[in-house]
Amino acid sequence: MIKLFNTALYPPYLFTLALFTLVLSGCSTLTGEEKQVLIKQTPQQRIARLQQLQQWKITGKIAFIDSNSRRSATLSWRVNEKKDQQQLSLTTFLGINVLQLDSNANNHTIQVDGKTYHGKDLAALIHSIAGLTLPTQALTYWLKGIPYQESDDIGYHKSTQLPQTLSSHYNNDLWQVSYGNYQQINGYTLATKFSIKKDDLLIKISVNNWSVAD
Repeated sequence: MIKLFNTALYPPYLFTLALFTLVLSGCSTLTGEEKQVLIKQTPQQRIARLQQLQQWKITGKIAFIDSNSRRSATLSWRVNEKKDQQQLSLTTFLGINVLQLDSNANNHTIQVDGKTYHGKDLAALIHSIAGLTLPTQALTYWLKGIPYQESDDIGYHKSTQLPQTLSSHYNNDLWQVSYGNYQQINGYTLATKFSIKKDDLLIKISVNNWSVAD
């Protein structure tokens, strides 16, 4: 049990973080699926195609690594951009759900340890409750390998024309994303390995399954 810091908006409480005892380096890759042949597209074609992908879900593992700690969990994240809704769940490796997010537009609800918290600023809400820095709004774009802001800079592989890196000055911070292990999923070419870095924080995401819907 770890006591998280206090804020004016959200009261302090004891939060079970047994989920953060393992590091992501031991995570497996896609299970039960062989890699499919990737469809080669120009960057412009790929971005245009992925901008149409507005309903998706990922399951896998996520790790937060900084100079003081290494914390990891299983991840389930469903996003419906058409309705501006999302559900995100972090679960211990024993299968205990310790953080459940439900968002509808700018109304965000997080349930932890049987308590419910509400807020308009999702990043602040997550940070206040769990002590985690997670740029969820930008990640809904970055995970697809497309820019969240016009100023986002993407570096492409010369042969495959797939994103290798993305740099973004998001919320006045420099974020750097690297991509790996692409797979063809229902006509979309999507990465399954991500490293997201800001200052000394490194977020690693390993996707076991992408579910997409047009």
